[in-house]
Amino acid sequence: MKLYVVRHGQSEDNIARRHSGWADCSLTEQGRADAERAGTVLRGIAFDKVFSSDTKRAKQTCAIALPEMQDAVEYTPLIRETNVGTLTGLEVAECQRRWGEEYDSRRKARNFCPYGGENLAMHMERVREFLTMTESGGWDTVAVFSHGGSIHCMLDIVMGAVQNKADYPCENGSVSVFEYADGVWSLAEWGRME
Repeated sequence: MKLYVVRHGQSEDNIARRHSGWADCSLTEQGRADAERAGTVLRGIAFDKVFSSDTKRAKQTCAIALPEMQDAVEYTPLIRETNVGTLTGLEVAECQRRWGEEYDSRRKARNFCPYGGENLAMHMERVREFLTMTESGGWDTVAVFSHGGSIHCMLDIVMGAVQNKADYPCENGSVSVFEYADGVWSLAEWGRME
């Protein structure tokens, strides 16, 4: 099985450098262009199944990239972005002013529990549940529309250890490919943009 995993296009919160988490926000004009570019990468691939995060920005990306598949999309909260709790809607710069190094340290560790959100282990458990579900689906080719944090969780699970995000940039509208064969996941391609 091949999983073609798309990060949603640029959102309004991406531009404002705000924590989106599980909140809904729309794509920007650039975000719609990102989605169209992802659709070009996916063009000609016959998908057996399409999954999307149930957030607005992922749904919009999916609708633009694969308009012909919209009747078959399954929306799931399992591949939402990290839940950032009470930080939702706050600008990163504001959080840094309010909480300083403590906030920076928690953000780097992907630990939003102190703010009522998730930590990395909780987020990875959701994503692991999603991957396990796809393993038993009987599909050959699957499209997935998700978020940078969830895609990095997929990478961490597949690689067997937490990877340095700087080594694996996950741009808006990028397409990464994971393969599952003989009970083993592998990374086939990372962050394709065209």
